[in-house]
Amino acid sequence: FFRSIVLLPPRLPPPPARPSPWPGRPAAMPATMSKLEPLVAMTALVANIATVGAMLYLVHKVTATAMKKEARPSFDFTEGPAEPVVAAKSTPVSFAKRTTFARSSSDGFTRQLSPLDHIGEDVVLSSGPDTRDEVIFRSSSEGVKDTVIQDSAEAVEAMKKVFKRLCTSSRETVCAQDVKNVHNLLGEPLDESECTEMLKFFGARDDQEHTVTFEMFIRWWSSLHDSAADPDGYYSQERYRQRFKVLQSRLKDPNIARISTTEEGDPSSRRYRVRFVQDEQQLSPWHDVPLKNNDGSYNFICEIPKWTRKKYEIATGEDFNPIKQDVKNGLLREYKWGDMLFNYGCFPQTWEDPKVLSEETGCPGDNDPIDVIELGTRQRPTGSITRVKIIGLIAMIDDDETDWKILAIAMDDDRARHIQDLADLDAHMPGVTSALTHWLRMYKTAEGKGENKFGCGGKPQGAAFATRIVEETHEAWKKLLTDRKIDQKVGGYTIATV
Repeated sequence: FFRSIVLLPPRLPPPPARPSPWPGRPAAMPATMSKLEPLVAMTALVANIATVGAMLYLVHKVTATAMKKEARPSFDFTEGPAEPVVAAKSTPVSFAKRTTFARSSSDGFTRQLSPLDHIGEDVVLSSGPDTRDEVIFRSSSEGVKDTVIQDSAEAVEAMKKVFKRLCTSSRETVCAQDVKNVHNLLGEPLDESECTEMLKFFGARDDQEHTVTFEMFIRWWSSLHDSAADPDGYYSQERYRQRFKVLQSRLKDPNIARISTTEEGDPSSRRYRVRFVQDEQQLSPWHDVPLKNNDGSYNFICEIPKWTRKKYEIATGEDFNPIKQDVKNGLLREYKWGDMLFNYGCFPQTWEDPKVLSEETGCPGDNDPIDVIELGTRQRPTGSITRVKIIGLIAMIDDDETDWKILAIAMDDDRARHIQDLADLDAHMPGVTSALTHWLRMYKTAEGKGENKFGCGGKPQGAAFATRIVEETHEAWKKLLTDRKIDQKVGGYTIATV
């Protein structure tokens, strides 16, 4: 065996012995063979020792190389023992600044792990062909698990931008009150016990102490939206991301972002009001909120959330025009036909002039801001301000008054990019225009009244027509201000009662 390894020449058979001159005695071996035999044996032994040494050195090098690979950073995103990470060739990604690693998951797929330095020091993106992307906030505290966000790096970066907009100092920290405001904007207000739990979670002494970092905020939000307690995936999947898209949309305009609402009185009483506040100053949602944004979208003020029926409206006759529940014959009004199928509200800085007859309906305006029906998939809370695009109009006539119903969809809605006009609306939401027209025609019959009528031949109109009507009501609102001689100040109007 060793002879074959070191390639020694095969041992040759000895030369034939010389015949013995004496019969009966053995022939003598050659003298030269007896002298070479020990030398050959010694050479073979040295060669064998050298071979064994080479093999041991090779094993040592292989073991050392494997140990170096195992010593590289390992990422464990599952419960159980950590799996070593084998270095792989980096794949260029727009958001990665350091080396990209690969790890094998339990089902055999390879997932790429890319550090996200612009989001945080210990944040990595896990991506692969088997499941959707995951952003992992690695915990540096003993006993605290990694936080896993099932979303793309771009979505989490958008969340970071929302967070930074709330920061008032270079420390990039917010207070618990800011987190409360985020919950309110997303339609998830916290009760008293949750607020107490939140302060304990953040280790804050009060609502105003700036101790909440982005990582702490993410861990808090994730703890409230645990996918284990969410079998339908309402938060952990697509809608989880969309809720932050709503907030990001809300913060597009810095002036709009600073507007918040406060509630006053019992919601079941006639004293209930939703007031609008900016920088601790009360303002009018009708006159101080701009109609349009820099990107061409319009600001929709929600009065009645979809799937509800209390008839809330802007109180045009009260100071600062808060939202209240309409009253008729001393009773709070509700829609008896059923819950609203849509978010219902108005455009600010518009007015349907009761002194002007509409050519399309032959009736005067109803003396209110123009009504808006928002057709997105999400429910908007009362008092919320949402960027929308105009897609059409229904010319309703209510008690011989023109009562335009603008059809719009939120800019942050999943279907907004596909819907530009009525034709798109019917294509992506079949039957919606006929269902809306039927609802608007019939809803008063539940109160014993007759059916409503419609202008424009009873046909909904497209985006261009609707936009023209909105601009006309905006000009009417400007004329209203001029006629009432309302003082104007920088940043809004000091309107009290109109």
